[in-house]
Amino acid sequence: MGDRLWERVVGAAAAAGELVLPSRCAACHRPGPPLCRACTQTLRTASEGWPALVTLDPAPAGMPACCAAAPFDGPLRMAVTAYKDEERRDLRPALAQLLASALTTAFAADPTLRHHVSRGEPVLLVPLPTARSSRRRRGDDPVGDLARAGARGGPPGIHLAPALRHTRRVADQARLDRSARAANLAGAIEVSRRWREVVRGATCVLVDDVVTTGATMAEATRALRAVGAGHVVAAAVAATPRRVTPALVAHRVAD
Repeated sequence: MGDRLWERVVGAAAAAGELVLPSRCAACHRPGPPLCRACTQTLRTASEGWPALVTLDPAPAGMPACCAAAPFDGPLRMAVTAYKDEERRDLRPALAQLLASALTTAFAADPTLRHHVSRGEPVLLVPLPTARSSRRRRGDDPVGDLARAGARGGPPGIHLAPALRHTRRVADQARLDRSARAANLAGAIEVSRRWREVVRGATCVLVDDVVTTGATMAEATRALRAVGAGHVVAAAVAATPRRVTPALVAHRVAD
């Protein structure tokens, strides 16, 4: 990634830290911004060659092409976990900068996305749905809010479309293996009725915080295509390094 991106990450974290006192780094727990400069530098070193297209092995049927900003490890793993599970919403600006970089890379790498942007045609940014139980427990929608913030720093022509919903209760994916995740999510996501006409024929970019097995992305893609969505790709803040092989994007935009 380019120097300007990491300076934006540090700057966003510092600005957020000024609004939440006392503030501490989510990774090293030292007093200071939500993600301190030292931990950001560690993340930057570990993220050489990212944002990148990620290849799952094995990939679930229907998994769209996906771009992630960085590996889900070290300081970033701790930051994302704190953001979602410890209500560290002061981390949102820094994570949004990373998501925006993944979106920019996805657009640079995908001819269909570039074509729509060049023609001034809208692209739908579709966050993965948060389970109702999680939304009630947390009081908000961390992935949807992150998608909204990331869209502001991403490529032009993006329109946020919270079109997906769960059709039934699903178990916490974090406790499940690959096959159990797929079974847990089978048929569990659909496009809300009021969004179906909007999604039909549209180009969509699915957004999540972390890609692990790809089961959620694959199920969400199935739901979009079931109502006639056109081109579907995905972007995420991070991808689990043990499960993906980063592939450098030929037209990667570092900044």
